[in-house]
Amino acid sequence: MAKKVWVQGPIALDTVVYLSNFPTPGSFMNSLRTEERTGGTSANVALGLCTASIETGFVSYLGNDEIGKQLLNVLEQSLIKDLVITHFDDKTNHALVLVDEKSERTIISMTTPHLRELRMDKVPFKAGEIVAFILWREEFLADLLRAKAAGCFTVVGAGALADSSVTHADLAIGSRNDLPAAINPVDHLDRFTSIVLTDGMQGAVLYGSGSEIRQPVFKVEVKDTTGAGDAFIAGYLAGMAHELSATQSLEIAAKWAASAVQSESSVPPAFEVVKEQWGIDLIP
Repeated sequence: MAKKVWVQGPIALDTVVYLSNFPTPGSFMNSLRTEERTGGTSANVALGLCTASIETGFVSYLGNDEIGKQLLNVLEQSLIKDLVITHFDDKTNHALVLVDEKSERTIISMTTPHLRELRMDKVPFKAGEIVAFILWREEFLADLLRAKAAGCFTVVGAGALADSSVTHADLAIGSRNDLPAAINPVDHLDRFTSIVLTDGMQGAVLYGSGSEIRQPVFKVEVKDTTGAGDAFIAGYLAGMAHELSATQSLEIAAKWAASAVQSESSVPPAFEVVKEQWGIDLIP
């Protein structure tokens, strides 16, 4: 039986604008098309994980507006088992996503984030569960320590490498772009049992005690890179939850990310899509 995973972080409405080329200062252009869809890094990870036979809990916040109601309905209709939602009298997260002719995306937040006010006080952590702070903020330190004290496997976003107040977490994971260029992951293995960083077409690297595991990307036709990193994180956490090896988890993560870029979506495709495309499974 897979371990339960708690994911903390934002959910958003993405307004996605597809362009023939990226705009230059002072220019005017028409979009190829525009669509709205569910997004937000942490929500994307949770919505992917829950399709992989994993009991998933999601801790987030929503504004008391129409977008908030719309996104709450998405969460309630999903396979996420436990929702811990804080409601604010403010606008729900809304992001503008520009996708250029190379299928690369640029994300612009259009609302005030409330991540710094998000807490996990009401989450009933149990020993052996995985608790993931996908977007790290120093204000989450007390919750991280509480999860650690409860005997949980703790996961933080890659940004925690730059936060000296984080003295230990079992895993740091995210994009190399989330870190200052001067940071060498190996120098931080005294604080993290393992570190997994993605680097676009360069693939991903897992840094552990005295070893590195490299995972290349799987080349596919790219339609939209939005959410590819979230699909990778979902895949790696899914492998961990099913107690697969680091090498197996990296491969699943890379294949889930490859499936994600073949569709125009922010939320990762359901694991059944990945399983059918690549002939893989999470249960040995």
